[in-house]
Amino acid sequence: MASVPVSAFAAMPAAVHAELARRGIGLTELAAVPDLRPGEPLLLAGSYATGEANPTSDLDLLVLTTESGSRAPAGSSNHPSIFGDSYDIQLADLTVNLEYVPQSRFLDLCEAVNSARDGCEVGNFQSLELRLAQRVSTGIGLTSPDVLAGLRDQLDYPTVRASAAALSFVMAMSLLEDTQVLVPPGQLLMLRGAGEWLLRAAINTVGPITYDTKHLFGRAARLAGNPQAPTALADAEQLVFTERLPVAESVAVLLDHAEDLYRLLTTDPEHRQILAMLRPYQAGWRWTGRLFG
Repeated sequence: MASVPVSAFAAMPAAVHAELARRGIGLTELAAVPDLRPGEPLLLAGSYATGEANPTSDLDLLVLTTESGSRAPAGSSNHPSIFGDSYDIQLADLTVNLEYVPQSRFLDLCEAVNSARDGCEVGNFQSLELRLAQRVSTGIGLTSPDVLAGLRDQLDYPTVRASAAALSFVMAMSLLEDTQVLVPPGQLLMLRGAGEWLLRAAINTVGPITYDTKHLFGRAARLAGNPQAPTALADAEQLVFTERLPVAESVAVLLDHAEDLYRLLTTDPEHRQILAMLRPYQAGWRWTGRLFG
């Protein structure tokens, strides 16, 4: 097992160093967790890298590997996935999540992204794929900076974000259509889901890649101050909990925000890729009586 030089962790933000010191965790202890081989980038990823960590957050480390095989730390729990292995290790009262992803699998994702871009299609990128794209793109590199830069150059980040926004919008509209034929409690569940997906679409349009609910409200609040922000961001709480309203009113509120977001896509050239991805779906939204296209 090859541990990481303690000096590599100097690149972590001061707030992370302060948090580790507060918990009584030394850098030597942290550096002993990853098993690193030459030419493998190690990144600080997740909420500690983006500055969104809270007292319950894990500290996420990502290794982009050149060699296969298990590198399970002693006493860890494993979460296998199609991209690699993810281990949880306890240091004092902090959970460290250590993820190993082969560089070849990341390059497979890059190829799929390029295919979506070239065909102007909605990439069917789900949470694991979006998570990997977001972590490699926004993580803080601790080792092998040249290798990391080369890998990042292979990923078309704007296309990943556009696909995330477009797919979220399509999902929201699909769930809204379901509300027209379902009855409670299924109808209310569809309303909640439509609100979450629509908020995700708004955040992915003007903010960072967002693939789960953890940071929805925090990111919406930060982005809402932008003059060009979709109305959904300032109205995030009502959007997600819109099932508190009568059903017809709830559907109308969600469609108002969907129409506003779509209008933004048509008026801002920066979002033309998202708009192109959505055009094949426009005919299916005629039931709304709203202007989509």
